Amino acid sequence: MKGLNLVIFIAIAVMATSCGTLIPANQAKTNYLPIDRSYYAESSIINKTLFEENKANEVSQVKVKKEKTAIEELNDIHAFAMASFVTGILSEAESYLGVPYRYGGTSRSGIDCSAFVQRVFEIFDQDLPRISSAQAKEGHPVSKDELRAGDLIFFATNGGSRVSHVGIVHNVSDQGDVEFIHASTSKGVIVSPLSDSYWSKRYLYAKRLID
Repeated sequence: MKGLNLVIFIAIAVMATSCGTLIPANQAKTNYLPIDRSYYAESSIINKTLFEENKANEVSQVKVKKEKTAIEELNDIHAFAMASFVTGILSEAESYLGVPYRYGGTSRSGIDCSAFVQRVFEIFDQDLPRISSAQAKEGHPVSKDELRAGDLIFFATNGGSRVSHVGIVHNVSDQGDVEFIHASTSKGVIVSPLSDSYWSKRYLYAKRLID
């Protein structure tokens, strides 16, 4: 009897201390539902997509930057080559300074304007016609305010609009003043300012062979 009472007492004690902390099944179901992780999964997908897009954009930008750099380098190389070419042309032309004019002449003992231009350019594998009117058909037109060293300039020294004289632009100052080197009928190979009234009145147009 004492043993039974002891068992009952222990059972009552356990129920008194534990049942109060138990949560009814229906309440537990309400309070402890599994967390809906679809939002996090969706956010993860979005973040991953954005990351991949940003990464692709960064790679694309780097690629474009590299391509631009390569193009810029090629442009620099081209500009350097053209500058060197023009320097060579002018150096060769200057070596004729003082050579007397001779109509139909083609050498340093005497030379005319078109032969002078032809000889200078042929040193650099630029084949030009023998006469100035034919040389005027070479290259592409350049406006007077865009002239630069190495351009060919043409004049009508006999009046009208027919080409009868040619020279090579020697220098263009920061102020836009143009000088050209040519075989003058009266002074031989010299450098003259285009602003000179004689030449400015007879100026026709310019052509660029080097570009």
